[in-house]
Amino acid sequence: MERDNQSSETLSGSDSQEHLSKETKEGDVRMFKANPDFILREVAGEAVLVPVGEAGIFENSVISLNETCRFLWQLFQQPRTMEDVIAEAKKEYSDPDGEMEQGIKDFIREYLQYGLLKEE
Repeated sequence: MERDNQSSETLSGSDSQEHLSKETKEGDVRMFKANPDFILREVAGEAVLVPVGEAGIFENSVISLNETCRFLWQLFQQPRTMEDVIAEAKKEYSDPDGEMEQGIKDFIREYLQYGLLKEE
């Protein structure tokens, strides 16, 4: 999955990998949704998340999103499973290197870690 070079710093942290990889019971579908304390706005032609509530470490910041992150953020305005988001992204983007699924997993893990996504 291509990412442009103007994206925000990568949110990372291996501690949250355990949360995303946590075993689920059969039939237990994990849903994720964008944190409503952040809204998407366009500023000077750039997509940014603006904190409007309990924003934690991002209280006085805006978060710049590249095109792919913006697409994923918009999908997560409604509760969705990881599998649903992967399927939607495959409709929108080509994935010649087979990296899309891992990229989406990383997005979810990182955005959960920083409170930008919430598990429903």
